[in-house]
Amino acid sequence: MQKKFAPESGFFGLRALTALFVVLAAVFVALFATANSSGPVLQRVLAVEGPTPTPTPETVLYDQYDNFATVEPVNIPSQDAETALDFFDSQAADDFIVPPGQSWQVTEVDVLGEYDSAGPAASFHVFFYDNGAGDLPGFLVASRLQNSYTGNNDFVITLTEPVTLAEGHYWVSVQARQDITQSGFWLWHDRTVQSNAGAAWQNPGNGFGTGCVVWVRKTACAQLQETAPDQVFRLIGTAGGTPTPTPTATPTPTATVTPTATQTPKPTPSVTPTPTATVTVTPTATPTTTPRPTPTPRRAPTPRPRPSPPPRL
Repeated sequence: MQKKFAPESGFFGLRALTALFVVLAAVFVALFATANSSGPVLQRVLAVEGPTPTPTPETVLYDQYDNFATVEPVNIPSQDAETALDFFDSQAADDFIVPPGQSWQVTEVDVLGEYDSAGPAASFHVFFYDNGAGDLPGFLVASRLQNSYTGNNDFVITLTEPVTLAEGHYWVSVQARQDITQSGFWLWHDRTVQSNAGAAWQNPGNGFGTGCVVWVRKTACAQLQETAPDQVFRLIGTAGGTPTPTPTATPTPTATVTPTATQTPKPTPSVTPTPTATVTVTPTATPTTTPRPTPTPRRAPTPRPRPSPPPRL
């Protein structure tokens, strides 16, 4: 049997708000017809007896499907409303860690949640963020919009396309795509045990009048009066090694031992034998006989001819 809890939080006293939209959405008033002296309250349905969704054959990558809150408030809005009521758009988110050296391919997200009215949700949006300042959702890593689902309390949401996550700290936000005037509010169930950082919440249009228009720790948003720190959810998919985005460490080249230059032994200088001093025996100078100059023959004086004596008579 399902139990119903009537929240006492001023966060859910919406009578004053609904009065502003009577002209635009008369049907909206019917959702809050049941009122008490302090105003109408949203009936939250707590499914504590229903079976948890049976995981698909893929691996359970991360699991917070336990420690369901049973003391009010037991859940929190997380919904993409129709355009006319966009100021009620809200998001809850919770964090998880992909261990070092792993990469995950998330194909399915399971959550425990409730309709305050008949429902159902048209589909579910799922967003993944990295861990930002103050351990709150940071930059959007991936979004999968209008995912199909099964279940009425235990919602098994199949992503339109797997989301690949490298090692690191991330946040997941599940948001029902549901028109308030036709189907009421969808609320994500709280978890009483905190894992990693506490869950976060935001309502950019401030339709609930909390002033929490950007991501804040949900327990720090005073008007929510939330005491349970986390949300109930589970991630399904496959795990593997670190994907390409994480740079593959370039292996330090095994020092190729550059062969120590085999020292070419310096040729032992062939001792050019210092020539044993060949004693050049300077031959005892054979006296060069300088030939005597041939004496220039003296000219014998040509004798003067004697006068022939005169003949005798």
